Formats: sequence, structure tokens, C-alpha cells
Amino acid sequence: MATGPVVPAGRPVTPSRTGRGRRRDALAVIAKEPVAGLAKTRLVPALGESGAARAAAAMLADTLAAVRAAGADPWLCFTPAEARERLGRLAPGFGLLAQGGGDLGDRLAACLADLLGAGADRVAIVGADTPQVPPASYRRALALLDEADVVLGPALDGGYYLVAAKAPRPELFVGVPMGTEMVLAETLTRAGRDGLAVALLPPLRDLDRVEDLAEALAAGELDGAPATFAAAAALLGPAPAAVP
Repeated sequence: MATGPVVPAGRPVTPSRTGRGRRRDALAVIAKEPVAGLAKTRLVPALGESGAARAAAAMLADTLAAVRAAGADPWLCFTPAEARERLGRLAPGFGLLAQGGGDLGDRLAACLADLLGAGADRVAIVGADTPQVPPASYRRALALLDEADVVLGPALDGGYYLVAAKAPRPELFVGVPMGTEMVLAETLTRAGRDGLAVALLPPLRDLDRVEDLAEALAAGELDGAPATFAAAAALLGPAPAAVP
């Protein structure tokens, strides 16, 4: 008798509607609902709560579009839990998994374990802070798991924008000082201590601060992220023309 995904205790899973009859690759976006006062709070001093929420909604839209195009089972690991129906409308066809408790490290560990427990063979998790990541990079991250135990996408601020693995790895997340410039270095140290093979994607800029958003817009990094480009141009003004 066919069975559906294993449901993690206390956190219902709404499965995605793709990925039947092949090796199961899961590609999850871990994100907050893009509403004022909750999302992209580091943008609030410069953009206000409504502007930060507009930027967050645009980044999430572009990230969801790229994830959908990557060809893996698409998932949204979201918070708050009561936003399931609203976020389901933003991410049609995505599996929906409410984030667990604790800090970001705890929630990443739970998302990875839950998706593997729900039947995925390989899992990649990406934040909504790098909407410029193309679908090919997501496919590359999952393919690298044929050679490596863990794949990381380094961020320029010392963190990472993507993590991929094929087994639960709570030791790589729990207790790591998330949100600091030590995240990537600490994760690599822990992986090395455990003898894990790590593959790295090209580094990218996280769009955490208004300076990041402005620099990405000026550098043309948002040209493949149309919603974020439009929101950044509206909120910050058009990028200056390049000097010949």
C-alpha cells in the first residue's frame, strides 16, 4: 500500500506535488512570512517596516521562482505556523513545513531532519536572502552530494546562503552563533572534526542590510531576480549608471 510522507510529530507536513517516481531531492526555502515587523528587520531602520516587508516579499517571490525551476521537490519551511494558508497561496505546489522552535541553527537542523524523514534522499536548504541564486546553482548543490557529505554556499558576510546534506547533521547547526561572521568558519570546523567531506558553491552576497541591497542593485546582481530588482529600485532609487 502506498504511503505519504512521514509527518514529524507536532508539525504537520503538506507535501509538494512534484517528484514522484525518482530519487527524491528536496529543495527547501526557510523563511519568515513577509509581513511588517517580522521579516527583514535589519532593513527597518532604513526602509521602515512596510519597506522592509516589501523587500522581503520580493526576495521570497524570486527565491520561490528559482527553487520551483530547479527540478527538485520544492518546500517552504516557514514561520509563523499560523501563516500556513497564506504562504501556501504564495508558494503553490510547494510542500509546507512549519519551522520548529529554538534559534536558526535549531530550526535548520529540524528542517533537514524532517525532510529526510519525509522521504527525501538529498536535501538543500536556502534562505530567502539571496534571490539572485539561479536554478542551476541549486541543481549543482544537490549533485555535489554524490561526492560530498555536506555542501555549503558561502555568503560574503561570513555565513552561508545554502546548506545541503543527505543525512541529519544537528552537530553542524545546534549551538552555532547564527547571524555572526563566524557561522561558515565554525560550520567548517565542526564538519572537519567529524571527518565530513564538504563542497563549496561560489560565494554570494546576502541581502541582509540596506547597503547589501544597494550594492547588489548597483553591481547588476539582481538582474535575474526581477521582483527584488523592482522593489530595490523603487525603495532605493535606480542604480547609478556604470562609468564607461
